[in-house]
Formats: sequence, structure tokens, C-alpha cells
Amino acid sequence: MQLAPEYQVNIQGLHPIMRRPLKTAEKIWKAHGRPEGVTITAGLNGVHSAGSWHYCGCAVDLRNNYFNAVEKKQVYEELKAALPEYDVIGHSTHIHIEPSDSLAEKWRLI
Repeated sequence: MQLAPEYQVNIQGLHPIMRRPLKTAEKIWKAHGRPEGVTITAGLNGVHSAGSWHYCGCAVDLRNNYFNAVEKKQVYEELKAALPEYDVIGHSTHIHIEPSDSLAEKWRLI
């Protein structure tokens, strides 16, 4: 697992609810030929929409733009299947992960 230096990624204060998605992503990225594992492009850093889970440490963005289109789809589908209690949203350069409303309620985040 590594942090993207060009984004000055901050994961200090990342909520424990995000440990599972990061461990899962690490395994999936390595299984798809990324020996360095997953690259985090946003944690608590960056500019996001108002009310974003990023600002309270409950969301991460994971780089996926080094995968070809087929791999990108496979990685996304594997991640989504492995994390049913999380919202996994695919973008062209990254995958965003945050807790679903039901998981957030379970952790008393909302």
C-alpha cells in the first residue's frame, strides 16, 4: 500500500471503518499484477463535495488508471462483491469507497 505523493495524501485520522476496504483492495490490486499494492489518492485530503465522507475520514480514493479497461472492470467488480456493506463507485482514474448508509448507522456515524 502506498500514498500518491502528487496528491499529498493524508490518512492520519482515517476512521477504523476504512481498514477492511483498504486490506481488501490491497489483495485485489496485488492479484491483478500490482506488486506495490493499492495506491491511495485521497483520504482526508483533497477537495470533495459538501458533506463528503472524506472530511471525516470515512472515504478513500484508490488509483485504478494503470489498469486497462478489462482489468479496471474486473477490479471494480471484485471490490464491490467483497465489500457489500460499502458504496464502491468507479471513476475513470480512481475508485471511491465509503460506508453504505446501513453500515454508517451501525457504527453510529449518522
